Amino acid sequence: MAETLNPYHLIGQDQTRRYWESLISSGRFGHAHILSGHSGVGKDAMALTIATTLNCKAEKNKPCGECSACRQMQNFEHPALNLIFALPRRSPSQTDPFAGIKDGEMILINEELGKKVKWPYYHLQIDGANDIRIAAIRKLRKDIYLAHDTGSIRIVIILRAHRMNVEAANALLKILEEPPEGTVFLLTTEFPDRLPDTIRSRCAMHHIPDLSWKLIRDDLVEKKGVDAVQAEISARMAMGDLAAAHTYAEQDNTFWLDRIRATLNTLAREDFVSVHKQTLLLKDKDLENDESRQQFLSLLILFFRDVALDIKPGETALWVAQVQQMQKLFPSCDNHGAIKAIERTKDALARKVHLQLAITSLFFELRKHLRGQKPQD
Repeated sequence: MAETLNPYHLIGQDQTRRYWESLISSGRFGHAHILSGHSGVGKDAMALTIATTLNCKAEKNKPCGECSACRQMQNFEHPALNLIFALPRRSPSQTDPFAGIKDGEMILINEELGKKVKWPYYHLQIDGANDIRIAAIRKLRKDIYLAHDTGSIRIVIILRAHRMNVEAANALLKILEEPPEGTVFLLTTEFPDRLPDTIRSRCAMHHIPDLSWKLIRDDLVEKKGVDAVQAEISARMAMGDLAAAHTYAEQDNTFWLDRIRATLNTLAREDFVSVHKQTLLLKDKDLENDESRQQFLSLLILFFRDVALDIKPGETALWVAQVQQMQKLFPSCDNHGAIKAIERTKDALARKVHLQLAITSLFFELRKHLRGQKPQD
């Protein structure tokens, strides 16, 4: 695979691609696989590459990217491809995941899928799509047991599989226990531990490694035309998430630095009102969404990490100046404790906990870490 076409624009991951090429060539390719790794490392792109390789009609050097099967896979139009992802809950239907979705909503969903077709690192943004329900798995079960082209391998890709609710996971388990012949399941997830043990035990586990910030920086420069300084800051802020890096690169560096400065100034004060106001800003739906809140928390993690390591990356002078100011203002800061606190909050927000409570708790914990105090003090 490493010497073949790269139709899904995988960044890095050469070793992982060679591993999958060897696995497919060996003939010992199992029927169910979980591809795990941090957001933006290329799990979906890898799953699509595997699906295309398995169905490519070329004699060798698969995927060729040119045969009809490759083109259909790249456009999500191959009859053997079953793509499952979270959808809005619009109807109590137990057999049709699209039931109740209005025409206007369907247009927006198709537009999101179109963005995913163009760039598989894109995170689908579908309003109200919080979980994968049993209707999607029941429809899958109905479809995959129908006769299909014996010259192709049926592929089931479940994006962000940890979003399956209990009923959906149980329904999938029944399929995995008696999988239809000639079918391969590829589940992608950032949180494999949230999948039931019964699902994980029936799948081969594969970790997709993080991308280096240098790879992401180079991609921003070459593909997006971002200047070197902006690309470096955006790449490092993204912490291995290529999609997040592209979002960061569209905004001015000073925007993020101002947000850090405002947050730290707030946490340096002793009054509850300041913390409360900052919390309300992050909670405001007109100013923030789930994605931007996660981006901001990732930025804070990077910042505390650089303070701890005294990092002076490249020519990012504004960033370095902010790091040095932080080191002077809070010489006793427990940076490790602060990072752990932010990571816990990121995970909690991804699980849809009470937003204002989680952010308020984080800010008061960070205020103690800044002073080198233990949170229970």
